Amino acid sequence: MPLFRAYFKVVRGSMLMLAVILGVFAIQVVLFSSAAPRGAAGGFEPARVPIAVINRDSRAPLALGLADYLALNNNAVSLPDNEERLQDALFYREIHYVAIIPPGFSSDFMAGRDCAVQKVIVPGSADSYYVDLAVDRFLNTARLHRFYGKEESQAELVRSAMGDLASDTPVAIKYAGAAAGYHQGAAGYFAYCAFGLLAMIMTGISQIMLTFNERDLYLRNLGAPLPRRSMNLQLAAGHGAFALGCWGILLLGGFLLHGKSLLTSGLAGLYALNTLVFAAVCSAIAFLVGGFVKSHGVQAGVINVVALGLSFLGGVFVPQSVMSRSVLAVARYLPSYWFMRANEAIELSCFSGGSLPSVYSSILIQLGFALAIFSVALFLGKERRKAY
Repeated sequence: MPLFRAYFKVVRGSMLMLAVILGVFAIQVVLFSSAAPRGAAGGFEPARVPIAVINRDSRAPLALGLADYLALNNNAVSLPDNEERLQDALFYREIHYVAIIPPGFSSDFMAGRDCAVQKVIVPGSADSYYVDLAVDRFLNTARLHRFYGKEESQAELVRSAMGDLASDTPVAIKYAGAAAGYHQGAAGYFAYCAFGLLAMIMTGISQIMLTFNERDLYLRNLGAPLPRRSMNLQLAAGHGAFALGCWGILLLGGFLLHGKSLLTSGLAGLYALNTLVFAAVCSAIAFLVGGFVKSHGVQAGVINVVALGLSFLGGVFVPQSVMSRSVLAVARYLPSYWFMRANEAIELSCFSGGSLPSVYSSILIQLGFALAIFSVALFLGKERRKAY
């Protein structure tokens, strides 16, 4: 296989430059994945709002109990009952909420008359809803005990309500990053591998093809006693070996960063298979593009357009869940779209085994893209020879 050996002579001659290029793009993949928005939450923690409680019904046990409950569930700030001081605190965001318990509030509540906690909030503050919920929760619980319980005094009512509200329900959120649009951990890393593989493989192969596309060398190869099909297959084998090396670098990076989660989840094989097939797609794209790249300026432009275009439209940088239907209709004809579909299905497969058929179907579609693009590259290469 003389052309295959010559291929790696070219690789060795450009080793330093290729190593720098591969290193830069591999680092970009790591940085992109680590800088992805951390939208996932492994659990739930209620918001603690900075508040001031002004109790003007201070001697009533019910009012004292409500003030204690609000202070227990929020960050209570001690401030005097002074309108100007409270307004200053709201303006400078020392507090976001002022709860004012008016005089006679407790007696009105016990008598079943209308009563309400007055409030002053920062305009447009969403935090106020949490405090409103806390006030309603306490008063509704106390009201239930007043109507249906045996408590007669305010102190007993407060004690029963506080006892009920002290019970916490632990909440654990089983989060699938794909469902929220952003990919976390290993899924996020392998999602950005799509851009890394495109950029690394296209840059490396097109750089090698610049040498083989030099007119004198190209014509000499055409005159060599070697079938053209064999030459194309040897070039494709060289491209495949180069793509395999790029895939191995990114896969190794994935294990170094997320090895424990990959091994414990049992998804390492699926992620490796998906990226391997996409590496074959990238190799076919690079084989197609590399046959027509004749200068470094054209090389850089083509790589930027193809790598970034496929990444954006495929859902690598912009989640598919936020794309419009028209954009997704176009993206379906791109291999990166199916790579991301498989990546998301793999991420979801740890929650439901029903997503595995989607993984394998997306991978097979990517293989179809690779074969189709490779066939087009061979056909156009044949047409190119006729031009000489």
